[in-house]
Amino acid sequence: MRGVTALLPRRAAVRAPYWDTIRYLSGTLVLFGHLVDTLHDREGLVWLYLATWPLRVPVFALVAGWFSSAAPLTRDAARQVALTLLLPYLIVGFLHSAQQWWLTGRWWFYVDSPAWGAWFLLALPVWRLALPWLARLRRPVVWAVAAALVAGYVPWIGGWLALSRTLCFLPFFLLGWKLRQGAYAAALRPGVVWSGRAAVAVLAGAGVLAWCVRRQVDYDWLGMAQAYDSAGGPAIRAAVLLAGVVGALALLRLMPRRRIPVVSWLGAGGMYVYVLHPLVLRPLLHEGGVAWARSWPEQASVVVLACVLSAGLASAPVRRVTWWIVRPARAGAAAR
Repeated sequence: MRGVTALLPRRAAVRAPYWDTIRYLSGTLVLFGHLVDTLHDREGLVWLYLATWPLRVPVFALVAGWFSSAAPLTRDAARQVALTLLLPYLIVGFLHSAQQWWLTGRWWFYVDSPAWGAWFLLALPVWRLALPWLARLRRPVVWAVAAALVAGYVPWIGGWLALSRTLCFLPFFLLGWKLRQGAYAAALRPGVVWSGRAAVAVLAGAGVLAWCVRRQVDYDWLGMAQAYDSAGGPAIRAAVLLAGVVGALALLRLMPRRRIPVVSWLGAGGMYVYVLHPLVLRPLLHEGGVAWARSWPEQASVVVLACVLSAGLASAPVRRVTWWIVRPARAGAAAR
């Protein structure tokens, strides 16, 4: 997630164990979600997929908002956004195209239609550009929620330039920015007993609810990538947004502030996990993925596999080899 923190130069160089741990956990869960999102008949994996959804992309968007500034973009800041986010988006899109051609013989250049999780790299600069204007609104999060609900009525909205997801995950980005301004600071403080108990209850309740609805939930509702004709209705989307907000805040409240051995260190590579994992998973899924995981022990081993893959992608050796994909701005900084 270093590419996100670069949007806020005054804090970009400071490593905070709290945020690093959150990045790594969320990145690992995103990888897990993509690893199992086609296995709708494995109850254990479906349950964990649903229970952890608020801790995945909603948290990533919230963290991005926390590290963003509402100051108008200067020329240098705009250049940094382009190098930090848009250039990786183009590089990753080309690599996805090459990999798709290698596996299937078909060529499709992912530019206007983002490949897999690359939509997030396209949404981030849009959110950053819009933030100075949105910050002038009295209740920007409420307006963003309204936009997400209205977007579902637009028939043509969908994967083109990730417009649907850009609008639907904007509330989480703005919530992160509001938290940085001090919103809900008292409730999120570690010493507040009642909020800690409430956060535990939220996550426990999410687990129970996920088990109860595991056979009724359509994954398209959670992705919010299409209009309502294929992604539920406004009531469902409102419920999904609420679940994402409540779950993300619960994670922020319960995450330890201290450094956690190994995990916090791996968290420095959280954005590497997010950007690179589809390139690792596509060949695996092309060969059948984890369809072999049927028994409960086998399903548990899939979770272990996701953790191992995430640790590998976040490791220092992988970051040294792949920095030109995830952080090409490093080359620009070195040249100046």
